Amino acid sequence: MNIVFSDHSEIKIKQRKISKNIVIKTLISPDLIQLSYGGRQTAFKNFGKNFMAVTFVKENDDMVVITQHWVAKIKKK
Repeated sequence: MNIVFSDHSEIKIKQRKISKNIVIKTLISPDLIQLSYGGRQTAFKNFGKNFMAVTFVKENDDMVVITQHWVAKIKKK
């Protein structure tokens, strides 16, 4: 499966100074995946004190990253 970064995701990576490698690691081996609205999913992976949260959607053979950010806790759904 290919990982594709949306334009919005690329902007937020630069603004938030997040490494693409961390986003990719989160998508490849998440600790948890939660369903979101509109067919989206959010993958979480622990990196020490915080979790990386990556929201993505599956389109054909691609995982399209919509956005990503650091969170201190995972909200239960």
